[in-house]
Amino acid sequence: MGKAHAHAFARLPDVEIVGVSSRSREKAEQLATQVGARATTDDMEWIHDPSVDAISITLPTHLHRQYTIAALNAGKHVLLEKPFGLNVADCDAMMSAWRKSKRVLMVAHVLRFWGEYVSIRDALSRGSLGKPRAALAARLCARPAWANWFRDPNKSGGAVLDLMIHDFDIVNAIFGKPRAVFARGRQGKRGSWDDVVALVEYPGASATVQGSVMMPGPFPFTMSLRVCADHGTVEFSSRAAGAQVEAAIANPVFVYTETETQVLTPPPGDGYALQAEYFAGCVRHNRQPTLGTPAQARLAVALANAARVSLETGKPVPVRQGHKAKSK
Repeated sequence: MGKAHAHAFARLPDVEIVGVSSRSREKAEQLATQVGARATTDDMEWIHDPSVDAISITLPTHLHRQYTIAALNAGKHVLLEKPFGLNVADCDAMMSAWRKSKRVLMVAHVLRFWGEYVSIRDALSRGSLGKPRAALAARLCARPAWANWFRDPNKSGGAVLDLMIHDFDIVNAIFGKPRAVFARGRQGKRGSWDDVVALVEYPGASATVQGSVMMPGPFPFTMSLRVCADHGTVEFSSRAAGAQVEAAIANPVFVYTETETQVLTPPPGDGYALQAEYFAGCVRHNRQPTLGTPAQARLAVALANAARVSLETGKPVPVRQGHKAKSK
């Protein structure tokens, strides 16, 4: 994700990438060369650099709280890769630092900029389909192979937090605040919930969210969303050209009613590039985002944590935003 963020910012004519940091000097230097920046293995170097206005944090999830608070306290604007944190307590600590800093804090829930998801939300917002009542969202892939921390539930939260958080955020955007969740699934060898189906209850609506990182290695990255409303259904599905979502191509969005079928072409632009441009605009004009807000990201974490509690107890769990998930 650091590579995705860096290349997205590099496309913007009025943004200069000052530096790249990574545990691996080789990886840092390789990416820094690609985007015309300096490289370091010291993550704090850029946080303390007075020439830096903003920090893009794509560190492992268990490090989000530490480095986001450090960056905000140093007066930097922050784009933080999802999920916001491992639990609501982490989110609250970062939000406290953010309020004191008076800087921009945005969580990179990129589906809010992804063409197909934008098209679906636009189709629903026009009102002709009536009120949305049910949704089916899925996100399926092989287990990420580029870092071992994904396998540790104390660092990643498993698929229910790291992968399904995308779809939890989108169904929250469509239906509002969730009331309760009931989830069933399979655990990986190290105890993380890595193959999950969650039924989420909203006022007058429900959503089923499926997520798995237990697909075989060659399985293409697959994502889909179908929303049924009072007067029609809107949907899309995508199977990437490779094992990762970066290889995905634009897919048509279908709108079905009793009288016609419409095919919508998603708006142009790469989701990561549009996200970077939006964040840069917020920083430039010193305005807080309305997409990827801390409150939206916190709600997605609360829902994911409640789903983990449901997985561990085998019972439906109310989505109270103070939930902390236990780790095994």
